[in-house]
Amino acid sequence: PLKWARDPYRGHEPTAKLCARFVSHLFACPDLHPLPSPPTNTPNPRLEHFIAYALHRTRLHASVTFAALYLLQRLKARFPAAKGSSGHRLFISAFMIAAKIICDNPYNNKSWCIVGQGMFALREINQMEREMCSYLEWELNIDPTTLHNFEIQVR
Repeated sequence: PLKWARDPYRGHEPTAKLCARFVSHLFACPDLHPLPSPPTNTPNPRLEHFIAYALHRTRLHASVTFAALYLLQRLKARFPAAKGSSGHRLFISAFMIAAKIICDNPYNNKSWCIVGQGMFALREINQMEREMCSYLEWELNIDPTTLHNFEIQVR
């Protein structure tokens, strides 16, 4: 625990900051997740720290991270006026879907609750996944060359 107190990025600072800037810029969302009512003891990390934890906890290939950003860009292209009340919700939804598209043995949604630091209940995770897939009209595949070029562009 002390180790992470010194490094809230858990060794993922450049990627976490890049992702947080990308999501925040695209959807004009705040750095903190909106507090629940009534307030709880659930952590409320800054977006970049939330993303760093997700990257650290899942240890997924960078292509999953950039596929998540690509899906978010696709979402924004479909809904140009969309604003985000929670970058945390947007990122974890896209990251979860990207992992399921790319990985042979993806995490189940209960595991994504842990990756989300308990900020989202299982029913919320399920709903977020369904909604994002629906908003993207189930157009979830990404051509590998397109993804590679996108990653270069974003970096």
